[in-house]
Amino acid sequence: MRIVYILILISILTACGGGPTVPDWQIDTQTGIARYTQYYLEGRSKLAAASFAKSRAATAASGDIAAVAHLELVKCGVQVAALDLTPCDEYSKLAATATTTADAAYFRFIRGTWQGPNNAALPSQYATFANKTTASTDDINTALQQIDDPLSRLVASGIAVERKQYNLKTLQIAADTAATQGWRRPLLAYLLLQQKNTADPVLLQQIQSRIEIVESSLP
Repeated sequence: MRIVYILILISILTACGGGPTVPDWQIDTQTGIARYTQYYLEGRSKLAAASFAKSRAATAASGDIAAVAHLELVKCGVQVAALDLTPCDEYSKLAATATTTADAAYFRFIRGTWQGPNNAALPSQYATFANKTTASTDDINTALQQIDDPLSRLVASGIAVERKQYNLKTLQIAADTAATQGWRRPLLAYLLLQQKNTADPVLLQQIQSRIEIVESSLP
């Protein structure tokens, strides 16, 4: 949980340095969403749900609608990384009242409809990928490999799948990314999609063996 410890350390150092004190609800929000992300990707569903609930409750205590909407959007982005492409309804409901330009752009991005004047509002790691809306699958794969952050690469991979701009190499890039991090949920999702898109019996057996190995590690 390195992310959590870093966030806590930053808040402590800020307080000790005489700067503005970070409100407790912000610390709870940051640590909760970091834990949610880690647990969700690891396939630890109950812990993920509890962590997100804690984070959301902490943020809701501030009465900041846009901040709660942001949390719901982060949740949706993490789900896209694991090929859960269900609608982001909770964000949409809150965003109808309040959201930010950056969050509105990111919402369109993870829904696969990001073309338009607000591309500049997307996180910088997606800049190259976001310019490949009509590119070949090979160009999409190159853009994915240029994203250094593993979670961001998986989010972009999920969008490529959502837009049907993928091939077996795309799936392999995503599976390798998830495997390196030990993230069971996206790894299983991409292995299963590989299985559906593969006809080679030898490769199918290899994929099935990997699926069984990963499933055996689930809590």
